[in-house]
Amino acid sequence: VAISLTGAWAREGELEVGGYKLWGKIINERGCTFGEVEKLGCPGPGLLGRPVEFVVYDDKSDPSEAVKLIRKLIDSDKVDLILGPYGSATSNAIAPLAESYQIPIITPLANAPVIWEGKRREWFVGVLPPAWKNLYGCLQIGKEKGAKTVAFIYSDTAFPIGATRPLVTKAKEMGMEVVLDEAYPKETADWEPIMSKARSRRPDIILGGGYLPDSIGLVKAAKAVDATPKLFGLLVGPAISDFAKSLKMDGLFVTGETFWEPFTKTPGNLEFYKAYLKEYKGEPSYHAAAGFAGGQILERAVKEVGSIEDKKALRDKLYSIKTMTIFGEYEVNPLGHADSGWQVGKATNLIQWQKAEAKKLLSNQVAIEGMVKQIVYPKESRTADVVYPFPGWGK
Repeated sequence: VAISLTGAWAREGELEVGGYKLWGKIINERGCTFGEVEKLGCPGPGLLGRPVEFVVYDDKSDPSEAVKLIRKLIDSDKVDLILGPYGSATSNAIAPLAESYQIPIITPLANAPVIWEGKRREWFVGVLPPAWKNLYGCLQIGKEKGAKTVAFIYSDTAFPIGATRPLVTKAKEMGMEVVLDEAYPKETADWEPIMSKARSRRPDIILGGGYLPDSIGLVKAAKAVDATPKLFGLLVGPAISDFAKSLKMDGLFVTGETFWEPFTKTPGNLEFYKAYLKEYKGEPSYHAAAGFAGGQILERAVKEVGSIEDKKALRDKLYSIKTMTIFGEYEVNPLGHADSGWQVGKATNLIQWQKAEAKKLLSNQVAIEGMVKQIVYPKESRTADVVYPFPGWGK
């Protein structure tokens, strides 16, 4: 694994690799993890009787560094298998190496279209659904509530671009006026200027962001300039407990995507959640669950092939299996498809931070700073109604 342990995406990378390592620990103890993969048997310690050992390098949130490290893992370290980095920019950078070395790579936390769209990848599979689905629920909610205008402000990097720009088109198709469509530099550390610009257009909805630092910075900026759209939708950050811990009640009513929660009813999820709490003494986010699920997918493929030496057979299996992990569905476009390797099975939910009421908390639903994450979209997964319009700061 080459993954972000320092740099802009360090927190997300730390969570993902925590999921990887927990999967490895449980495999080494039981010979299987939880849920559907248990049906393949728990033959004893290790994967096919061999202990899982991780070699982990820090790519420093730098795609070019990730390329060097993947080459090192393959050429010098002679690793048997590889699990992917954090993020779309880094995953896109290393995807050609999977092809040239003909070694299958699962990347759990990347979904920008640039990685798979029209690329016919043959050795690189993803776990997340297409990025544009992340905040699509915000537009659907806005349409239902009568929103007429939307502003898009987002980081000028692969994932936020892939997650946001298709929504510009979809907003227009829904009859909404796009009053701002602007990317800000990746290195941005002061979000007040871009938030002030968005506020000046008085949109009903503000969507975009980038990663955890962006989401925290944008909310602080919104309060500072008194931006009060009817709905905020931000990428990545709101799903992580650090968002609530940093912003406290200023994080109320902000929405964001989630692909997993502790109370999600997927096979083996409760066992994963308990194991994570025991191992790390803290709450997992979907990033940790995705890392664990990446291990589960690899586990299934290796067990069904019966070997780690036959890389082509493993590749074929990763492109053909349909399975359920603790993270949810896994099914990718098959070999030969124009977008081969791109996830098509996994669903995306939208969460909103709302005021916590202890007597109404679901099992494994944890309050942080007086707030709790509620799934507000789609209707079939909803745990609470969306709060719309945003009632204002401190309300």
